[in-house]
Amino acid sequence: MPTRYTRTTQQQTWDSEAMEKAIRAVRNGEMGFLKASTVFGVPRSTLKRRVQGKNKHAVENVKILGSRRPIFSPVQEAQLVQHILELENRFYGLTLRDVRKLAFQLAERNNIKHNFNKDTQMAGKAWASDFRKRHPELTLRSPEATSLARAQGFNKVSVTKYFDLLEEVRSKTNYPPHRIFNVDESGFTTVQNKSSKVLAKKGKKQVGAITSAERGVLSTVVICMAAGGNFIPPFIIFPRKRMKVELQDGAPPGTGFACHSSGWMPSAWFKHFLKFAKPTEDDPALLILDGHNSHTKNLDLIDLARRNHTTVLCLPPHCSHRLQPLDVSFMGPLNKYYIRAVEKYLRNNPGRALTVFQFSKLFGEAYSEAAQQSIAINGFRKCGVEPMDRHVFKDYDFVPADTTDNILLEQELQQNEANNENETPERVESPSILQVTPPTLDQEENINVTLPVTSPILNPYIDLQPSTSFAVAPEDLFPIPKALAKIRKINRKSIVVYSIVQQF
Repeated sequence: MPTRYTRTTQQQTWDSEAMEKAIRAVRNGEMGFLKASTVFGVPRSTLKRRVQGKNKHAVENVKILGSRRPIFSPVQEAQLVQHILELENRFYGLTLRDVRKLAFQLAERNNIKHNFNKDTQMAGKAWASDFRKRHPELTLRSPEATSLARAQGFNKVSVTKYFDLLEEVRSKTNYPPHRIFNVDESGFTTVQNKSSKVLAKKGKKQVGAITSAERGVLSTVVICMAAGGNFIPPFIIFPRKRMKVELQDGAPPGTGFACHSSGWMPSAWFKHFLKFAKPTEDDPALLILDGHNSHTKNLDLIDLARRNHTTVLCLPPHCSHRLQPLDVSFMGPLNKYYIRAVEKYLRNNPGRALTVFQFSKLFGEAYSEAAQQSIAINGFRKCGVEPMDRHVFKDYDFVPADTTDNILLEQELQQNEANNENETPERVESPSILQVTPPTLDQEENINVTLPVTSPILNPYIDLQPSTSFAVAPEDLFPIPKALAKIRKINRKSIVVYSIVQQF
């Protein structure tokens, strides 16, 4: 990497916006060069040259010093930034190496003079560093892994249907915030899956942290909170056949316990929920949960809900990461506090392994820190449940689903079903993804380009001139991925398992 240049001159320290105002004032005849330079704090000689157009490169309020020029114009870089952000919004973000390759190909295909390395066919690290400095809106992030099913499932059609159903249920029964519940289960192991960062010697290759074993024992915890900030005590399910009193030591007050080989007992937990929620005909409850078959096809749970004035609303498939309040606001802090509790236990008990008998106590410490009223309230608000806000998600939140023909196929299916007079219209799940293969930058020679090309994703506030925009645009070299899709016959959707006012 070349030596970084340190600026020593005091030239062109004036403000670009002030220079623009001064130029406008002189051209409009509002004041002369001397007065404008004094009022706006810009050099008179510089202002005069800019107004008279005597500079070949430094025009208007543009600052240029020395012989070095950026490879791409500001408009071209803005076009590149727009494409980078568009790909990131669709969960196909570019790495820094990808951007360097793309920059080289843009310069080559657009016949732009450059000093990039033609052996590696990439822009240099110095260019990438300066590019990021020129565009502070870009930052290097570690993306969160998101499955194709979730990227496709969270689409405008499914979310709109969910809010239609939620609005219908709430319009027929006025549920106060403390009677709107959300439940979810999560697995906790005696071996922390991620350790906290520690201070270590710089340059050390490996930094270790003690764990109880190579693989831990997984216990399932069912957690429930309400939009009013109140919590139902957790329900812990141990993966064993017999319950021992020692397993319950240190658990949060009111915690329910059970033993089961599969680690999930929906009917047992629902009885635990009824014990504390106490829904009645005059004070019913709304319970929001994911659409797993153990909920939607569990006859015992449906019968209990029917007899105990509880409406169970299931989320659409693959949308819990955005629509479930517990996933949005509570599970993250809870896992963080649990890891801290495990590390504290191992540090205070050297040589002693953590077993399932200490789990309840450590979980209780983490739960007491995470179960805060503000966390519950913020989770329901961010999901648009309480207060009810069907427009909480903007159009850009659904951009990843646009990678498939999800919305168009869904609408076609509904239209075809509506036109069929002999059948009752049914809701069909969004088509599954057959193939999503974003082209790599190494495959760009197989892409046919027609000139000239106008970018469809440019910032509307940027006025591009034909001489300054790319002839071969970034999206021509690295197109936005588009997946093939097919229609699935499995009918999964957001449903009301049992409602006091309507039964499906």
